[in-house]
Amino acid sequence: MSAIMEVKSFMGVIVAAPTAGSCGAMPGAVLGVADSLELSDEETIQALMIAGLIGVFIAAHSTFAAEVGGCQAECGSGATMAAAAIVHLAGGNLNQSISAASMALQSSLGMICDPIGNRVEAPCLNRNVMAASNALSCANMALADYDHLIPLDEVIETMYEVGKSIPNNLRCTNLGGLSITKTAKEIEARLTQKYFYKNC
Repeated sequence: MSAIMEVKSFMGVIVAAPTAGSCGAMPGAVLGVADSLELSDEETIQALMIAGLIGVFIAAHSTFAAEVGGCQAECGSGATMAAAAIVHLAGGNLNQSISAASMALQSSLGMICDPIGNRVEAPCLNRNVMAASNALSCANMALADYDHLIPLDEVIETMYEVGKSIPNNLRCTNLGGLSITKTAKEIEARLTQKYFYKNC
């Protein structure tokens, strides 16, 4: 998980799954579970395809952009996609995958996006770890037939509405939350100065 985030932060080439800021959550969780269960590449690919299909519904009916929906649109979506895939890896059925996805997104509603130092690195990594944990927990709940109550499509639509309700300064603008703490501003100044001197 952190390896993907590290490559992204160094401007390396990654697959944004679903976004650069949330690139560790879904693949980290899915590949970690697949490795732990010693599953084949084919089974892992099928799970990643399932995650991608959940992503199609999110893209069609909501957003992946933190600038529009806050971090719920990034790490929340990553957790949602991963939860469905993990259920498949564990031998669950379609309804359980959809249930896990619904619960993971329900658990992510309202997450703001407030990068420290004007870099999509922190608290992004922490939130990727949290998203992976959320996905695993919700997959386990779904496999135990916990009732997710709200259908996935309604939760996806709700995420979009909640995102529009989050103040602009808490949607990846560097204008609120952790972004404007004294320490975050000091970090940003150091990074800016380092970049300036390096490129002069």
